[in-house]
Order: sequence, then structure tokens, then C-alpha cells
Amino acid sequence: MAEDLAEELEAYAAAWSRVATDGIADFWRRDHFRFYKAEDMRELFTEFPGVLAYWRSNEKLHDSVSLEFHGVLDLGIPGPARLVSARMEWRISYREDALDAGGMPHRHAGKSTSGWNHVLSLWEEVDGRWYLTGWCEAPDGAPTYLTDLIYRVAGDND
Repeated sequence: MAEDLAEELEAYAAAWSRVATDGIADFWRRDHFRFYKAEDMRELFTEFPGVLAYWRSNEKLHDSVSLEFHGVLDLGIPGPARLVSARMEWRISYREDALDAGGMPHRHAGKSTSGWNHVLSLWEEVDGRWYLTGWCEAPDGAPTYLTDLIYRVAGDND
């Protein structure tokens, strides 16, 4: 059933809203970490310390992060792990004093961005609690994304 993991994704979104790496990391099973792919990174992380460093750099960028998950599906893979698909809408407001990885003012300082992705997440249950072990954010291709954006903007203006 996807309902239990839909609730986990809601709790994960709440952790992201606090823009605190330690709270986000609490959802992850570090000893069984498999992968992490963020939309804005070229790198596929296969070691958890790299993900932690990426999240810590976000603390210097983000003023707020809002995630909403829709259409949560349990893809029913065999075994103890669960593979879950969802559509994720995200909104990020950048700090007025946002700095990039090189310590320079970030180009989006004081601004906001938003979008939507598909997410595949890999979960394992340990002692009655679900933990993430894998995550991949996948935006649609540019033509599809732009078409959806046009329809959303047009819909907001009707």
C-alpha cells in the first residue's frame, strides 16, 4: 500500500521545510545508502557524505523549501525494499545573503523558483520505521515541461 509511504513523504517534506540537513538526514538509512540524484546536480551521489555536503551547502542558499507529493505509487518490487514513484512540486525561496559553493553571491539571492519533477524513492523498513536508501528526481523533457508550464500559467489567468 502506498498510503504509509505517502505519509512518510509528507513527513520528509516537513523536514525539508526546516532547511536543516540533520532533520533531512534522519530519514535516511546511511548504512544501506544506494543513490541520490537531485535535479539540479549533474552528479549521481553513491556515497552518503557527498549528499550531506550538498544539503549543507543548501543551508547557505535556501530561506524556505516547500515540497508537495502527488500520485504516490508503490511500484511493487519483490523483496524487503519498496520502490515508490510520486510527482513532486517544489518551491524554493533563496536567502537574501545566499552564497554559492565558491562563497560568491548566488544569482538567485532574494528570489524564488519552483517546478515539478517525478521522483523515484527507495525505502527499507527497520524495526517498524521506513528509511530512504535511494532518491532520483527526474524532470520531464524540455518540450513537455514547457508545454505544462504554458498550460499552468494560462490556467492561472483565466
